[in-house]
Amino acid sequence: MLEQAVTTLHHLPNEKVYLLLFIISVMENVFPPIPGDTTVVFGAYLAGIGKLDILTVFFLTTLGSTGGFLILFLIGKYYGREFFLSKNFRFFPKESIFKVEKWFHHYGVGLILANRFLSGARSVISLIAGISNMNISTTIVAALISSILWNALLLSGGYFIGNNWQMVVTLVKSYNQLLVIVMIVSLLLYFWKKRKRNAHRG
Repeated sequence: MLEQAVTTLHHLPNEKVYLLLFIISVMENVFPPIPGDTTVVFGAYLAGIGKLDILTVFFLTTLGSTGGFLILFLIGKYYGREFFLSKNFRFFPKESIFKVEKWFHHYGVGLILANRFLSGARSVISLIAGISNMNISTTIVAALISSILWNALLLSGGYFIGNNWQMVVTLVKSYNQLLVIVMIVSLLLYFWKKRKRNAHRG
């Protein structure tokens, strides 16, 4: 399926490829199963072989990533915490809300700065930022910086590796798997320490 998508993009007019890169960059934050990172890396590959302009790819994917973050931020801000808690959506359960709220309590705006590096939690972070009524100007700047850093990393990898661009995709997948493990271990340690403190107080 990936190879077919790559072949299709390769033969489309440049204007359509740019538009698709932008749309996918927006939608991958709103609908996480969409492989936005893979698309960014392939866009870099197309720039590397001279089909696309690397700065245009960088600008559009960064704008799209930031825009996708802000869409969910505004949805969270509009509906508020109680709405999502009462609905308890399968894709956004109470447990995720409580977990990310704890992260915001500890890391604040730093969590938005890191959101692009936390692929499994990007959408939840943007919604919780809105629910938490984070300052919109601060949120835009932090989300933009995060997108700039992450996309620059992906684009430079795809651009310089060239035909082996899929190696970057594999590395990103491995990074995401490692990240999930680290997050799970961190949460287990957090709850273990909390339980130990409560037992000590008791």
